[in-house]
Amino acid sequence: MCVARLGLCLMTVFIAIADAAIPEYIHICSANDADISKCILNSINLLRPQLKEGIEELDVPPLEPLPLDEITLKRGPSSTRITANITDIKVWGASDFEILELRANVKKNKFTFKVRLPYLYFQGKYDLDMQILLIKLKGRGPITGNFSNYGFEAVMKGDKIQKDGEEYLRFDKMKVRIHVGEAKLNLENLFGGDPVLGKVTNDILSDNSELFLNEIRPNLETSLAEKFTEIANKITLRFTYNEFEVKPIFDTYLGK
Repeated sequence: MCVARLGLCLMTVFIAIADAAIPEYIHICSANDADISKCILNSINLLRPQLKEGIEELDVPPLEPLPLDEITLKRGPSSTRITANITDIKVWGASDFEILELRANVKKNKFTFKVRLPYLYFQGKYDLDMQILLIKLKGRGPITGNFSNYGFEAVMKGDKIQKDGEEYLRFDKMKVRIHVGEAKLNLENLFGGDPVLGKVTNDILSDNSELFLNEIRPNLETSLAEKFTEIANKITLRFTYNEFEVKPIFDTYLGK
């Protein structure tokens, strides 16, 4: 390749990149990449540090804290019943997700993930009415919890859309199915703040945390699906589909 041709190629690539104005933390993968799934995984890992605080220039909201809808628990017969409302729930730790497996079907714009959430922390407010055998408990106050070894499977499917004469990629709402791990709960102000009875009750609640986990899972699935879909669309709808093809152009000029 002559010097003039090389200069023209590099100039063309520079113009394409400048026109796309894609930030450096968004790594574009070629549709012809022999290992497209690995490339996308690397791209997500490059982007992940930006998600916790959000990306202001792309109008991407912070991933943390993640708000959840109100949770209502009503379980068990009169001898071992639990009724509780949990409100103002916020979750931290979602930005530390680890992708264990990723399968990409670029032609169909379909992506399947297996993700691990090593640690989640939440806080909220509770209003509790519970009876376990002879123990009757009523209380309200702050609630906190630690979740560990959570994971989820997710599927994202996108479609090309037309907007202002340009083609963009928009994702449907992600489908998420969470696998429950372990949980430890702590409710303050139980028995008027009695430290002994409060600890015993919190231990009982943590030992039976599956009641709470089964209720929080649908809300957590919905919130994660909505948040990750929103983030994906904030990015893909900001740039045209052709702009996301900058890297294949670059690779072509370099003879890859």
